[in-house]
Parts: sequence; structure tokens; C-alpha cells
Amino acid sequence: MRDIMGMYSWLNIATSGIRFGPDQDAVKAELRQHIEDKAADLMRIFPDMEEKEAGKRALAAMGDAWELKKELARVHTPWLGWLWTASRILLWAVLACTLVSALSGTMSTDSLRHRWEVAQERQQMQAVGRALYGDGTPGWEGEQAAVLQVDGEARLGRSVISVSRAARWREPEGDCLYLRLRVTWDRPWETNHMAINYLWAEDNLGNTYELGPARSFTNGWNWYQRDLAVDGFPPEAKELRIHHKLREELDLAVDLTREVLP
Repeated sequence: MRDIMGMYSWLNIATSGIRFGPDQDAVKAELRQHIEDKAADLMRIFPDMEEKEAGKRALAAMGDAWELKKELARVHTPWLGWLWTASRILLWAVLACTLVSALSGTMSTDSLRHRWEVAQERQQMQAVGRALYGDGTPGWEGEQAAVLQVDGEARLGRSVISVSRAARWREPEGDCLYLRLRVTWDRPWETNHMAINYLWAEDNLGNTYELGPARSFTNGWNWYQRDLAVDGFPPEAKELRIHHKLREELDLAVDLTREVLP
């Protein structure tokens, strides 16, 4: 984890001079991919080289992060980014108006079918929530061990990450913790559903976790929510701290000591 954090620190420094958020994220992702590709090339050329050593050499070949920061800040001006964002919003507004005019206030069969599918999906998500944190019947093999009272919240840039529900489960693969995690953005046009994919967690015992696939998900105009699994979570762990792989400032603490349904 330390080597990974070293790469993320380098990326944070190198892109910190880019003042337009979407540009900064895009450049950071491109630089990260370049480092990973270079490390993979080294391992192909030198089959005996360990992944850790290849990563160090690839990162060193990128040069000084502070020097790159100056160059990136010079070529990325924020007003161009905001102009592009405004033009996209205007384009979508024009397309929306055109679509409304074309429909002429009538509802097609496809539209009715779509509404029915959305209603069915919402019912399925509600059923999953009742099974995970209530007394519903799960559609998978497993047994609820405890429902927990949680209310963790922390800021990440121009968004808020929160955990509103949690439950311990016993499943065939082992003990598992489920979390209802939501990301809410200050600005709706900056909503990015991929943000949750960059989260990882650690417990008070020193174990680290990748947040597993979602049992359910839903979204609104400026938020996105998932019920995520933390596989292999031991019953003796009393706290979970959630971090972001690309931004070191996130430290969301989730207290797991308050059981409401043992």
C-alpha cells in the first residue's frame, strides 16, 4: 500500500497546478496509466524484475513532480475548461428542447415501458435494502448477523461521502460487512459515478479492504448511492476508515460498535 500511496502522492503534486477539476482528474488518470504501462513494459523486458521494483523505476522515469506541475499549470487554463462545460450544458439543453417538441406531449410505448422498468428496478432496490438492513428476505445465500447504527460523513473535494447504514452478514464465503455509501456533489454537473470505484478501507485491526461489488445502487440529480460489500470483515473489528486511492485527504470513520438488531 505504501508504494501505491507514493505514486498517488506524485500524481497529486504533478497535477495540483491544474485549477479546473475535470482537467485535473483526466490528466491524473492519463499519467497514472502511463506509469502502469511503463512498469508493465519493464516487467516484459526483464522477466525477473519484481512488480514493486518495476513500479519504482517507472515512477522515477517520469521525472520531478514539482517541475511537471509548473509545466501542466502553464498549459491548462481554467477558463477553457469552464467554456467547454458551458457549451456542453447548452448543447444538452437544446437537445432536450428538441426532444420535447418532437414528442408533442404524447407518451410513446417505449416511454411507458421505460417507466415500468424504472419502477421495477426501484422495487428491487428497496427489496435489497430491506434484506440487508431490515427483516426482508435476501435473494442470495446468507444470514444477517447484526444491523448497526452508523452516521459517518466526510468531504472529498467538492463532494460529500457518507455512510448511513451498515450490517454484518455471514455468507458462504465468510463474514461480510455491508455499507450504504453515498456521494453527493456540490455541483450537479460534476457528478461522477466512477468516484466510488476509487475507495478502499482499513479497520482498527490493521486489515485493508477493497470495497466489493454492489448489491444495489441508485442515483439522483447530484448524488449516487451503492450498497457495498466489505468481504472477509472480522466480527471483532470495531471501526472502519474509508480512504480514496487518488486523494489522500479523505478519512471517513465509521463506528461499528452500535448494534441495533443483534
